[in-house]
Formats: sequence, C-alpha cells, structure tokens
Amino acid sequence: MSSSDKDVQGYKRVHFFKHFLTEEDWNARHDFHLQKRLLHQAYLHGMGISNGEYTLLVRAQPEACLKVDITPGYGLDSLGRMVMVNENETVAFELDKFQLPTTLYVKIVYQEMACDRVRMGDGRIENKYFRETYRFIVSDRPADDKQLELARVLVTKDCTAIIDAVDPSSPGPNEIDLRYRKNIPSHRSMPMEVRLQLKRLLNDRRNAFERLGGHPKLAELALFSQDFAIMDELLDSYALREGALPGILRFFKAFDDMLVQSVTEKINPYLLDRPEWSRHVDNCRAFRLLLDEPGKSFMQKLPMAIVQLEKLSISYAHVTRLLGNDNRVYIYGQVKPLPKVYPISTNWDFVKVWSAEMPLIFSIDDLEWMLMGELNITDEESERKYKFRISDARDMWKERRRNYFPDGALIEDVGVAIEGGYSEYEISGVIPDTHLCIIRMMDYARGDFEILMNVNGQDAGISVCPGCDMRARWRNWPFVIPSHFVNDTVLKIRQTCLTADRDVNMFRYWFYQPTNW
Repeated sequence: MSSSDKDVQGYKRVHFFKHFLTEEDWNARHDFHLQKRLLHQAYLHGMGISNGEYTLLVRAQPEACLKVDITPGYGLDSLGRMVMVNENETVAFELDKFQLPTTLYVKIVYQEMACDRVRMGDGRIENKYFRETYRFIVSDRPADDKQLELARVLVTKDCTAIIDAVDPSSPGPNEIDLRYRKNIPSHRSMPMEVRLQLKRLLNDRRNAFERLGGHPKLAELALFSQDFAIMDELLDSYALREGALPGILRFFKAFDDMLVQSVTEKINPYLLDRPEWSRHVDNCRAFRLLLDEPGKSFMQKLPMAIVQLEKLSISYAHVTRLLGNDNRVYIYGQVKPLPKVYPISTNWDFVKVWSAEMPLIFSIDDLEWMLMGELNITDEESERKYKFRISDARDMWKERRRNYFPDGALIEDVGVAIEGGYSEYEISGVIPDTHLCIIRMMDYARGDFEILMNVNGQDAGISVCPGCDMRARWRNWPFVIPSHFVNDTVLKIRQTCLTADRDVNMFRYWFYQPTNW
C-alpha cells in the first residue's frame, strides 16, 4: 500500500471489471461487507443481550443439581459480533476447579470454527467455510469486552445445587443472579395479530374500570381508564416494538393487583364471598404465576398469557356486574349526573291501593323493582334486624287498626304513631348508585303532612302526602330515594315530620330496588 493510500480514511470497496477474479479480490469483497456489518451492530445496537430480560436466561434445573439451563436468545459483543442460541442449552458447574467460596460467572463468547475442509489439486487442504458459533464459560473472573455475562452465582463451600433466586432483586448464596446482564432492546415489530388482541383486551379493561369507578367506594378506579386509553394510542402509533410486550403484560398485571387490593380493603366482606369474585381472584393469581414462571422464555409464555388475559376479560365482566354501575360512569371529582328528585308518577298509584301481599317484583316507569326486605313495626325481631328506633318524640303510642283499602279489602294491623322527633332504621344489602323505593303502609285518615328523608347524613328529599280518606283509610305511600343518595351498601334512614302538630303513623315498610337500572 502506498503512502497516499495510508493517508486516505474510509473503507475500500472492490470494483469488479473484466478478468478481475483473484482469491485476494473475493476475500476483500467479503471482508468489506463483514466489517460494515460489525460496525453497524457495534455502534447502532451496542453490546448486550437482545431483549435480555426474557432471552438467554439462566435457570435452575427442575431437579436440584449443579447444572443450569439456558434459553434461546441473541446477543452482540463489543466488536459487533453476533452470538445466537437457537435451542435450550445446559451448562455444568465444575466446582472442584475453583477455590470456594467464590462468585462464578456464566458467560457466552463468540467463536469461529473452520469447517468443510477440501483437498486441492496440488495437495493443499483448505476450509471452504467458517462457522460462526459460541461457547459457554463458567469462570471466577468477570466478563471482559468480548464476553457477555449471562448470570453470576455466589457459590459456598457446601453448595450441592444451583437454584433460582427466591427474590430476584436480592439473590442469596447459591442462587442465580441476573441483575448484571447488559440488555439491548429488540427492534422487531410487534406481530399484528398480537397488537389487535391487546387493543381489544385494553378496551375491555378500560370499560370495566370506568364502570367499577361508578361504585362510591371505588371511584378512583375510573381515573385509571385513562391509562388504558394511552396504552391503546401507543399501540395505534406503532411506536411499541416486540420488546415492549413484557412491559405491556406487566401493565395489565399491575392494574389487576390494584383492583384486587382496592376491593378487598373497601368493599363489604359478604360481597367477597360471591363466586364471581373468587373466580376473578383465581384468574389474577394464575396470570401472575404465568408471568413469573422461570422455566420458559417470554415468547413461549406469550400465547398462554393472551389466553389468560381473555379469561380475565370474562371475569372482569362478572365483577363489573357485581360491583360496577353500567349506566353511570363517574370520574372522581366531577359532578355526578344523577337526579336529586325522583318524580312519583301516576304509575305508582296502583301501589298505593295494593291490598294483597307485596309482590317480589313489580314494573313501574319501565323499571323492574325487586323486593329487598320488609320491616314490620311492633315485631321485635324485625325491628331489631333493621335497628328501628324512635327518638325525641313529644308523644308516641301503639295502635291497632282494622281499616279498609279502596278495593274493599279489610286489613287489621298494629303500628306506632309519633308526634315530633324522628324515626330511624338501617337497610343492609343495598345496591349502590341505584334508586331505592321505601313504601310505608299508613292510616291515610291522618294525611296532609311532609316528611324529610335523610340518608346517611344527607337530606335526600321530602315525602309529601297530600289529602286524606276517612272511609278507605289504608294506603301504601311510596317515596323513591334517588340513586345519587344511595351511596353505600348500608343506608341509615332518618324520617322527620316537617308539618307542625301532625303525627306520623307507621305499620309496615317495604324496600324495593330496580334490577335493570
């Protein structure tokens, strides 16, 4: 090479022309492409393990021994040379070669091997190819720039087996330590089928969190629906590569854990005994165990993880029907778009004059109302169940009435009447954010009064009872507590008469809630 050639910087690429075919020419052509490839890999990708959190993993064998398994994967050394493991490998720890205790390093190194030898016509032996391969090393010396560290183990003198770390963030003696691996991101695009599946699952999860946020004790869950929307936009942008898949699955797992914790801490225990909730918790646990399973690479787990997410979407639907609000979605802090007054329409008139036993279900205002319970005044067991009591009354008396309904039915019952003060009772097992109808059987000869209804410390409206009837004196007077005030599974109702010099009589109460609200 002349001095002028030495002064020129850059790669020299072969230029072919007629009769230009020598051994040196062909090797120069090959070296040019090889060097450019190594340069690209070393400087644009860097040294490390591609998607190293889930590839080329060192795992203990199922039976306790001094061998470890290494999963398939791909890596680059500092020179840009590629090492690719296509199938599971096994590496043994020969402890008699080392002075224990010591830290042993599991490393992989690029290696070239001459192969396919041929004999030339003049008797010389040449190699037609070089095979690019790799070699595993177990050594007590850390990896240098031409080696990739796969794991390290602090081995003790009495070590009889290499095991997986109980706590990967702080491995103990004889446990596999994966914390010091150098990782490089994967640039492979995410498979379109997986992308579409994740978008659908994200949408299912977002809808569930929004409706679960309609529960007064789980309002913060509605906020997290925005996180699912952001992840969905990232998938739409194609900015996320295949290497982002592990993080997306951990994203699902984190919100599953958050929901389980919130419901367990804030919801009444009797709801947690429902089979829908138990199945959901089991599905969350199965998904978590799958992600943490040590014996498989991430790409082996991915199809099973998608199937498990499908199961979780189904169980989320059941949990949403149990705890959520499918008609009212709230964001924490916004004004709830719920009615503060429920107009008692003329559709309720038949309830007022109903003389038979109250039905389990009746239909009013396009809603199916289901009987939630019955409070029988003067029945000690019933009053104790609903914690019925009367306070601060100026006067109170028990009365037996034998009155008629407008249809001519003659009914005898015993109740209580009070002047001044207030009456209180508690209703349990209420569905939050759903209307609650309180029907009071009363002597309508003492009508024309107004009662203030207070629910859990909030004034929920006034029950107005206009008119009176001195002949057919029985009425079942309804009052609907709007869903805005039904803010818990247990409601403490206080009734205070606002009309001066009027007594309020009570014989029976029935409690209804709509099933299709």
